[in-house]
Amino acid sequence: MLTSKQYASVMVIDVDQKGEDGGHPENLNPYVKGVIWALVQHGIGPAWAGINPASGKAQFIWLIDPVYADKNRTSRNMELLRATSQELGELLDHDPHFAHRFSRSPFYTGKSPEAYRWYCQHDRVIRLQDFLRQVREMAGQSQHIKNKRQQFNSGRELINAVKTRREEAQAFKALADDVENEMSAELDQYDPELIDGVRVRWISQGVAARDETAFSHALKIGHRLRKAGQRLTDAAIIDAYEHAYNVAQQQGGAGRDSEMPPMRDRQTMARRVRGYVTQSKTNTSLGASAPGRVTSSERKALATMGRKGGQKAAQRWKTDPDGKYAQERRKALEAANKRRTAGGKSTAFRIAAFFADAFSQTGKYPGIDDAMDEFGVSRATVKRALSSAGIVLPRGRKKRSN
Repeated sequence: MLTSKQYASVMVIDVDQKGEDGGHPENLNPYVKGVIWALVQHGIGPAWAGINPASGKAQFIWLIDPVYADKNRTSRNMELLRATSQELGELLDHDPHFAHRFSRSPFYTGKSPEAYRWYCQHDRVIRLQDFLRQVREMAGQSQHIKNKRQQFNSGRELINAVKTRREEAQAFKALADDVENEMSAELDQYDPELIDGVRVRWISQGVAARDETAFSHALKIGHRLRKAGQRLTDAAIIDAYEHAYNVAQQQGGAGRDSEMPPMRDRQTMARRVRGYVTQSKTNTSLGASAPGRVTSSERKALATMGRKGGQKAAQRWKTDPDGKYAQERRKALEAANKRRTAGGKSTAFRIAAFFADAFSQTGKYPGIDDAMDEFGVSRATVKRALSSAGIVLPRGRKKRSN
């Protein structure tokens, strides 16, 4: 077995970009073929290339220095393998939700007409760290470098530096979110490649990839809705999909009849888009390490100072429970508790409104799982919110709504 959850000797990348039928490397998607050729030119091409004879999709296998993990399935080498797979997959425009531990067998000898055609290129074993560095160079990304050691003259100076960095990061994030929410939709009108707000993808000159165009546009609208704090409803996602599909059909139908998927498939698509959007995480890998990041020794110093500060605070509570320090901390604690209580009530009101609004529009309550996905809370939180609002859901098993 080449891979398991604690061992891997190959790296598998699944490329979901359609090419042409035939099963030959020349039948690959043009973009994928260009990237693979660039990898070969850099001496880091795949050891095996498997091509679907019907669709031109492909799987590529690299032989790597074996990496291992402990019984908890974690290790720095496994993290390096995951990072390399992610960066190489992004370069090849792969499906990030594919489990890269599995692949089709290059040694299959059956007679299935859909069996991948495999081509052995070499038997070199690569080092993941060197491979990742070269992939980043090809993609134009900066390399991760070690932080320069920082010196602080006192613990207070270290604490103040960390607080300043955190405040700067929070302010920058808030500004970036505001600018993106305000400008992303407005800038569409200045993009010459957009047609009615849609970026049409092409199979060949004059022939549009309608399904791919529609799905990518629905995904973009989903991310934009989430950024703006709006609900990711089926109707909004399906409307975006239909609009993009019609634009692609109009601009690149090439005499083909419209093959809009049935509503059931569109609802499944909306659920898939919503899953991608809600489960996606912001890529926090910034390449080079930030020059202001705290080192390991400084982080330990902060923990030590925090622990000793807590001990001193506990001593003050005992020696002077009615003093100025204790009174100020009680006020701060009461204010924090009020904010937490208000936040919990706000979430409960929004959950109850979600159920009431759905019932007023459709005559049916949504499922608890739907509310969990919508608000990112636990099942117990949803039940408490419904109980507080006096909403009683019908008993019996209920299918999850699309």
